[in-house]
Amino acid sequence: MWISTPPLNSSSYKDAVGRGFNILFAYIQGNNDQRAKIDMTAPVLVDIFPSTGPFCNSSFIMYFYVPTKYQNNPPLSAQAHQVKLPKHKYAAVRRFGGFMDDSNIPTQALALRRSLKGTPWETSISTKNRVLTYSVAGYNSPFEYENRVNEVIFWFDRP
Repeated sequence: MWISTPPLNSSSYKDAVGRGFNILFAYIQGNNDQRAKIDMTAPVLVDIFPSTGPFCNSSFIMYFYVPTKYQNNPPLSAQAHQVKLPKHKYAAVRRFGGFMDDSNIPTQALALRRSLKGTPWETSISTKNRVLTYSVAGYNSPFEYENRVNEVIFWFDRP
């Protein structure tokens, strides 16, 4: 079980995750029906639904994992929603370092896409008539500056 933001529209990953973090941080600090203070968990997951044009907003959904103590009965909130993840059976993943931003995330997603070329998984991420959506996962505190671990993830149900 995870807790998520509603879709956040923005032209910037940084802006969207800033707003999303504020919503989810308030939730884990007790802004929930149980007034429960919940430990921060990793990874922080963000679904990215890229825009289809240069001046259009993308949509982002941010997720925090719900600790074991609350898995069967997560606190409810008006701003944060319970979600069961993963929604898909398979994932292709590429790990990268540094701080995630609006320039390195698309670059890493493209590198992951290229790495699947010529494999049985290539057709699973085919984007004929649609935009490829994907997720990113961050495993480090924002106060950790070295040896950061991030992932870009393509989800699918069939090879």
